[in-house]
Amino acid sequence: MKKEKINLLFVCTGNTCRSPMAEQMFADYLKRNKNSQLAEVSSAGIYADNGRPMTPEAAGVLAEMGLTVKPHKSRLLTVDLIQNADVIVCMTENHRTALTHTFTYEAAMSDGKTRVVGTVKELIGEDLNDPFGQGVEAYRVTANALTKMLEPLYKFINK
Repeated sequence: MKKEKINLLFVCTGNTCRSPMAEQMFADYLKRNKNSQLAEVSSAGIYADNGRPMTPEAAGVLAEMGLTVKPHKSRLLTVDLIQNADVIVCMTENHRTALTHTFTYEAAMSDGKTRVVGTVKELIGEDLNDPFGQGVEAYRVTANALTKMLEPLYKFINK
């Protein structure tokens, strides 16, 4: 699946917890592996309100991990984002179902471009439950699961 630069899109519900954490963690992983040119990494939410920041708990856990937390503004998943993505990683199977049904997947794919729509579960064997409103420990559990996803996803897109 090698090409100039892969457009990688992480998708969750509100784009304030899981997908922006995944975005920043994977971008950091690429940087640490001296391969930032491999992918353009972004995120969106199926039911997101545009312009919301990452939750303080998500940002705090990323900082605890030693990441420089970049400013984040949530954005709603759109047909344009789907069409521009080469690889879409959904946080749960329900997100993939919503993407393929709610977002008129066939219409979004009408440009004929090949896309891989996978889930975190396919990469690490478990869905990534939403930590929103559950306290900082739930965000640490999310970060630990996302950490397990980094290497398998890197290997997948670096074929």
